[in-house]
Amino acid sequence: MNVAERLARAGIELPAPISPLGSYRTVSISGSHVYVSGLGPFENGKPLVGIVGGDMSLETARHAAHLTMLMILACVDQACGLDNIDRCSRLTVYVRAEQSFTQHPQVANGASDLLLTLFGQDRLPARSALGVHTLPMGIPVEIDSIFELK
Repeated sequence: MNVAERLARAGIELPAPISPLGSYRTVSISGSHVYVSGLGPFENGKPLVGIVGGDMSLETARHAAHLTMLMILACVDQACGLDNIDRCSRLTVYVRAEQSFTQHPQVANGASDLLLTLFGQDRLPARSALGVHTLPMGIPVEIDSIFELK
């Protein structure tokens, strides 16, 4: 079963891919690696904003990470086609959170769980989840990633 079929089976629809918001490429392909710039969550065409542990709950933050991964997948699909992807090998998840917040890995699971659905347990990426003071546009999550081509 290809990635598009797994997405459909899970009832998941990819959003329209975002265009770069500055002087960079959203997706850069080099050899067998697909590098995706840091992207954030968009819902109904607008950025989702908030501070995790402040005005945003853990569950909403997990949803933000899920939305971010959907945007990443949409951009990768546009650049090279998801069916040409073997796996995601690396995620770095930045969480804009209150100073006392410590559940960054649980936020990151919102993105990783989607990759688990699409690629399986043996193809989950290495991952870091970091707390930060601020992110562009006030978004609560930013994720950069590396994928491997088949």
